[in-house]
Amino acid sequence: MKKPPSLHVHTLILGGGLSGLSAAYHLEKAGFTDYLLVEKNSFFGGLCASEEINGFTFDLSGHLLHLRDPYAKTLVHKLLGQNLHRLERHAFIDFENRLVPYPFQANLWALPAEAKQACLLSAQKAAQTRSKRPPADFRQWCLRAFGEGVYRHFMRPYNAKLWQTEPENLTWDWCGDFVPEPDLRQIQAGAEKPPKKSYGYNVHFYYPLRGGCGALAQALADRIPNAWLNAQLQSVDFKRRIACVNGKEIRFERLLNTLPLKEFVMRCQPPASVRAAAEGLRCTTVRVLNFAVNRPVSGVHWIYLPQEDTPFYRLGVMSAFSPYNAPEGTASFYAETAENMAHKRIAEETFFNLLRQKGIINKSDKILFSFWREIPVAYAVYDRRRAALTGKILSWLQKRRCLCAGRYGRWEYSFMERSLLQGRDAAAELLKR
Repeated sequence: MKKPPSLHVHTLILGGGLSGLSAAYHLEKAGFTDYLLVEKNSFFGGLCASEEINGFTFDLSGHLLHLRDPYAKTLVHKLLGQNLHRLERHAFIDFENRLVPYPFQANLWALPAEAKQACLLSAQKAAQTRSKRPPADFRQWCLRAFGEGVYRHFMRPYNAKLWQTEPENLTWDWCGDFVPEPDLRQIQAGAEKPPKKSYGYNVHFYYPLRGGCGALAQALADRIPNAWLNAQLQSVDFKRRIACVNGKEIRFERLLNTLPLKEFVMRCQPPASVRAAAEGLRCTTVRVLNFAVNRPVSGVHWIYLPQEDTPFYRLGVMSAFSPYNAPEGTASFYAETAENMAHKRIAEETFFNLLRQKGIINKSDKILFSFWREIPVAYAVYDRRRAALTGKILSWLQKRRCLCAGRYGRWEYSFMERSLLQGRDAAAELLKR
């Protein structure tokens, strides 16, 4: 806690992740200081946090900065200064024990002949038969964009693992920023040779040199005097404009929520219909296996794992993001799964053996240590009910003069830049009132 909380503040900010920190930062920047940010953890950043273990820096799973907005880019450079560098993406898909460059649909040249031919022919068929009618679900979106081959070999198995449901149960309104969509000509060219063009929002990215992704959150927190750590929200009474935090009643005029929407609503004494809407929101829980080996690894940032031979859907090389993330002569990794790991030690050994078989780590590599972290609320699931449910909840909160921002506050699939910008925009809205 930087200062004892006032029992009355004009603006109360719930959550010290990037969105909440950004909102508080921009209030401070505007000269407005009658606010309080409360965070239940003993550290700032939410999931944008890092920890040091045995001389290694690990994030709470991979957090990379994809900066496209000019203001966001300026802000991050201002906050981190020289403690920031830019990297060109080296990402792959593990397909039949070979590494296919990402994105899969633009690099068919790297596939075995039979799979390449199937993907190419179905992409051509999809282009010839494409309907003008909008797709009904994510499966139809994939088939329309890439055809049956790409869908069967990568899109379906990978996304089923990530979202823990079949693609036909998902909408496609999240795809725009996250799924590269080369046209048929580009797919055909990518079947002949490696494309000159790079696809996707993460062609290059930024990352702190020291301190992991948590360095960004800490840089924001260092500029925010009115913050209270280890502060757990118990309830919110909109009629009385009172929030109960750590047993203390804090009166507020305005409220900004960045906590997970479902968790927050349940603390607000909602009517039955809003409670039911919140209960209908779905998310995935991600378990992260972190480990280190006694050999440096280069040339790879992350690998997508669509096959059924492992429950993990992605393997990231944490030490590839910064030379300061791991001691010299070593490498560090994180592996993500949305499945419940009942027997974690067995899952570890099975996974390490699989990585050795695939040649991703060497048979002679020694696992220096490993540990698990769990993210209870990881991805908001874009099922068919999500838009209507979030619309109902956010409308109810808006009528009670409560703003929501951030990946979890708005129940979105998002990235760090958007969280920073939503915090800025929330601050601007709060300053209007």
